[in-house]
Amino acid sequence: MDLFTLFKIGVEEFKKNKIESPELEIEILLSYLLGIERYKIYTEKIEVCKNFVNKFFKLVKKRKKGIPIQYITKKVNFFDSEFKIEKGVFIPRPETEILVEKTIQIYKENFYPRKIKILDIGTGCGNIAICLAKNIENCYVVGTDISKKAIKLAKENAILNKVENKIEFRYSNIFSDIDGIFEIIVSNPPYVSEIEYEKLSIEVKNEPKKALIAGKDGLKIIKKILDNATHFIKKDGFLIMEIGKGQKEKIEKMVLKGIKIFDFLNDYSGIERVAIFKKL
Repeated sequence: MDLFTLFKIGVEEFKKNKIESPELEIEILLSYLLGIERYKIYTEKIEVCKNFVNKFFKLVKKRKKGIPIQYITKKVNFFDSEFKIEKGVFIPRPETEILVEKTIQIYKENFYPRKIKILDIGTGCGNIAICLAKNIENCYVVGTDISKKAIKLAKENAILNKVENKIEFRYSNIFSDIDGIFEIIVSNPPYVSEIEYEKLSIEVKNEPKKALIAGKDGLKIIKKILDNATHFIKKDGFLIMEIGKGQKEKIEKMVLKGIKIFDFLNDYSGIERVAIFKKL
């Protein structure tokens, strides 16, 4: 069987199962198995053996069961960088790139060319911490997580992206194992409510629950960060957090300790996605 015929069969399978972007996902699976760039599926006539076809349909079956494609290929792209990913670690989302872009901008407008320390709470696979280390030349980043699996993976990703000398990854529950103060704190915390979680797709529910749910209103972790952040931010420093849909209004009503709301940013869908605070 030639590769393009296999591609068409795979696309039809995904369409039957209502998988979004079926062409793209089949391209990703085929290029992953063959170790080639995606465009070569169309430009080169490649014959595949029965063993390859069997392997391909095993992956198709996994994907149809709701396993995220990133867990199947064990990699994810974020902010023009590639990261290792595996089941049990939260998969980075495109909208989080807004947080990274804004943090770089805040550094340039408020701290450049000084050397700064950045704390990344809930680092996951290390994507935020690593992208900041790559794009802010004069910085040192501490990334924390309550998952030892995530910390191990983040360390591997720092080496993969050649910034291991600019980053330290540490096991910590929010601020439990943190000392010192930082010019910038960033976080993409869990912010899904218990009710919202029940409505999520099977695909998202294959990701770690702890990285998604934050109590009945989705604000449990955000509140903890806001209540304690002032002790770890330098004067005129910043806290930059990703938030969920509808949480802007609730955050505006909170009594903040030692910090003030600086700005909110929308994501590509017009949803308030990033909250920015400044130390008084």
